[in-house]
Amino acid sequence: MPGEPREPKDEMDDTSRAADPHPAPEAPRTPPSTSAPASDPASPSRSGGDNFVYNNFYGPQYQGRVHFGIAGADERPGRASATGWLEGDEIDALLRSYVRPDCFDEAARELARTRVVVLTGPHGTGKRSGAVALLRETVGPSAEYVVLSPDLDLDQLAGRPFKEGFGYVILDRTGIAGTAGDPSADFDWRRVRDQLHSCRAHLVITTVHGVTGRPPEAVRHLAWQPPALDKVVRARLFHPGIASETVDRAVAGIPSGCPVGVVAEAAQRIADGADPDQTWKEHSGSAPQAVQDWFGTEEERSLREIAEVTTLAFAYAVGRRDFESLQNQLERSLEPVYFTPDPAPAAETAGVPGSVGQESALRRGRPADRRRSLARNILIGTENQVYGSTTREVMVFADSDMRRWVLRALWRDHPTEYWDAVRSWLETVVAAGPDPGLQLSIASGLALLGDTAFDEVVQSYLDPWARGEAGETGQTIAVWVLWWMCLDKTQAAAALTLARTWAQSTHPALRGTALSVFGGQLGVTFPSDAVKWLWAVLRSGVLEKTEQRALGLRAWAQLFLAFVERREDAGIVLDALAGRIGKERRTRAAAYSATGLLALETTLWVFTVAEPFSGRPAVARYLVERPNETEIVAELWAALLCYRPMRREAQSALLVTLRALPAVTSDPTAVAERLGRALAAALPPVEPSLLVSEVGRLAASRHARATDSDCVAILLGALNRAKDSHPR
Repeated sequence: MPGEPREPKDEMDDTSRAADPHPAPEAPRTPPSTSAPASDPASPSRSGGDNFVYNNFYGPQYQGRVHFGIAGADERPGRASATGWLEGDEIDALLRSYVRPDCFDEAARELARTRVVVLTGPHGTGKRSGAVALLRETVGPSAEYVVLSPDLDLDQLAGRPFKEGFGYVILDRTGIAGTAGDPSADFDWRRVRDQLHSCRAHLVITTVHGVTGRPPEAVRHLAWQPPALDKVVRARLFHPGIASETVDRAVAGIPSGCPVGVVAEAAQRIADGADPDQTWKEHSGSAPQAVQDWFGTEEERSLREIAEVTTLAFAYAVGRRDFESLQNQLERSLEPVYFTPDPAPAAETAGVPGSVGQESALRRGRPADRRRSLARNILIGTENQVYGSTTREVMVFADSDMRRWVLRALWRDHPTEYWDAVRSWLETVVAAGPDPGLQLSIASGLALLGDTAFDEVVQSYLDPWARGEAGETGQTIAVWVLWWMCLDKTQAAAALTLARTWAQSTHPALRGTALSVFGGQLGVTFPSDAVKWLWAVLRSGVLEKTEQRALGLRAWAQLFLAFVERREDAGIVLDALAGRIGKERRTRAAAYSATGLLALETTLWVFTVAEPFSGRPAVARYLVERPNETEIVAELWAALLCYRPMRREAQSALLVTLRALPAVTSDPTAVAERLGRALAAALPPVEPSLLVSEVGRLAASRHARATDSDCVAILLGALNRAKDSHPR
């Protein structure tokens, strides 16, 4: 589906919360030579202590057997972006057999009257589907629906040019609704309401934040209530082919406290023929009860047992030897929390090696046989993972859902001293330079903990590690944690807000980490925010050193690559650059400004970023898979070719892209012909003949394989025809 609504000016310029940038003009810095693909594009060079993060998550992820995201293992993930246009099939899926809650009519009347309403309530109450249903009720099924960024503040909303007749949604807005006695909050809401009236548009906002004290008078904040769950099930099963006995069993089996979305999904499976009892068993799961029983025994769990489940929560699916080593380190960190030495025996045995007191403490704190203890722990099991022709035994939870519930129980039951020890242990593990698999496991564990204790994760891990206090490895893990979080709809908005605060920071390491965050999965989830903040950081002049500037340019290129790898529309990246360059062309006198040069330099990095493993430029695949985007690609390439300091690099990038086409498509000549015609139309009349000559000589100096289709000749032929068609 299309990505964000394509409004490049808004995305590039709307950085009112960023520092006012005043960059000084400087000579452009181009990426490494594109004469040949890099031998190992996935292996970054390290310079000046920078940490370059190349791993991207495309859709739902699995850490061990733990699933992040909403698609099943065999499904191709659907929409990657959390913002942008809502298509008809998405709306139909959300509102299939929709059951209105009791508060629906009141919210619909308020939306029709004031054009804006705020729905408050916890996750799992159906606010998302309720917001879309309210818009369909108010603006009609044929209207256009757009999901806006949850990080927009009221001032930005009040100044936004809404389109007439459109319905807008903000899901899980991160701002607090309002506070008692705060006249500015009501004033800002009034401005938003008036802007919607003047634009004749409608807006529904959902948030988990309630109103403290007296709510704003200008905009109604309604506490959203889920519909009756039995009605949700009966609506989904209302079909002549479904027996009444099946419906009754489905209604009777609804688990207590089950979110309305889970109920609707289970009911749909039952409607498709699944057994009700088995379906509810799979959806409710045994993990929560098993974890509750394990932690709720009358006899307090020992240090050893707590260390076992804590280690596995953060070091999931590692081998036995590594697991036992990590567990041993954690037990040493936890000993002061669990054992208070008796001062009298300690004084009596001070300095006496092998004393009874020391041996007793050692036996209680670190038992000799951990494997027997692990075998007795009903929460923990093993599985064999295939590595080539061999298998490897790794430690896992007995049920994949247990990891989340164990972290919730640990946070609920254990004091600050325990979590201080866990933090010290994780810092030690990170400082030792763990392998990428363990880094990902730590990141996913912190993301799961963030669902219960977000502030703890941010204050104890993400902020310090993003500042570089745990070295490059810590920065990498901080980036991955936010990428994991944005795959969880309950944490995605909070992850976006945190990344934005890093981007606004004056701390260079925080800004650098924000660049990596926005250049990956978070940027795919929130494209307009990524474009806005990547540009704000890059043009602010904070990235003064060459390696820092390269990190900012690389983030733009990596965002484009992330879209292409995910088979998503990367047009928002290209439109933003084209909008900036076009504005520069309309306003400049004789030379590009520093901002214009920065846009050109960024474009060159985007056109030279290579796909992992193959080393082919990502723009080649984009031209094949998005033929309707050929004109904007040609427009940007024409701008590069017409700027003489970058002309040689632009020609080299064009040559590499053309020679990559045969490996990407079965009809490379058609793509080359299309690009040639678009490029001829975008270039000034005197340029095609010069380009034919220069690119021809460059191609002759870099021989292609004999088996390749001559896409270069096809493009030059299109340019020649355009040259001949111009009047002399």
